[in-house]
Amino acid sequence: MIEVEQRGALESLSESVQAMLYRVARESVTNAQRHARRPQLIHVLVEGSGHGVRLTVTDDGERVHPAPPAQGYGLVGIAERATLLGGHLQAGPSPERGWRVDVTIPRDGVRQ
Repeated sequence: MIEVEQRGALESLSESVQAMLYRVARESVTNAQRHARRPQLIHVLVEGSGHGVRLTVTDDGERVHPAPPAQGYGLVGIAERATLLGGHLQAGPSPERGWRVDVTIPRDGVRQ
């Protein structure tokens, strides 16, 4: 099951920020569907604040490796998209189980 949740101030985001959020969410969900081991839930959370937007995608798949695997091209692309808009990416195993992708960017998509 895929669950999507929106919180906070998400109005008036630039088109580039909206497009990036969509592409990163799609890539993260696709990665979870392909690579997570027996996930029951993929959770997508978009949180807006006065200064930024945070996109978090988690799954509850079983832990396979104690250490994160090598970064693939999907994560490289996500990191590049975030950096172009002045944000950053954190990705890796969640503390309990599954995987977590966390991207934060400025509301206007402009580097500070």
